[in-house]
Amino acid sequence: MGLTCLDKLRRELPLPQTLIDMIESGRWVHPGDNVMLARIPFIRDPLVFLNSKDSMLFNSGPLMGPIELESEVFSEYRGSAIPKRALPWIDVEQTLFIACNRWPGDDVGIALDYRTGIDSPRIVGGDWRSGRNCIYHEISPSFDAFVQLLGL
Repeated sequence: MGLTCLDKLRRELPLPQTLIDMIESGRWVHPGDNVMLARIPFIRDPLVFLNSKDSMLFNSGPLMGPIELESEVFSEYRGSAIPKRALPWIDVEQTLFIACNRWPGDDVGIALDYRTGIDSPRIVGGDWRSGRNCIYHEISPSFDAFVQLLGL
């Protein structure tokens, strides 16, 4: 089975060096559900931190169908086909999830959003509180700021 265009695009996205160092040293560990809820209150469902680029690629969706160019329910679009959109939308070609739902069907996660720069992606997270669709919020302007926010 060959790689899709989306897989190829995302494989080229570099992980932040701090994340690489944390994975290699064993410091990329979930700080606990209470810490996550206190620091990122709009994500109420428990998450799992993904510990390899392969697992990040595997868990990075998209949630919309393979022929869809956009999905209002999931606030996703394909940047190669649709002009750039701001949050609460994510470009599935420029997003790599680093944490995903612990329970199947929750469809929540935290992602690197490379639209702010290939060398300095911001951190975004999905919010289902509206009850109608998922919208994305910035959690931190960089991965290093995210590490500080969670006390990792």
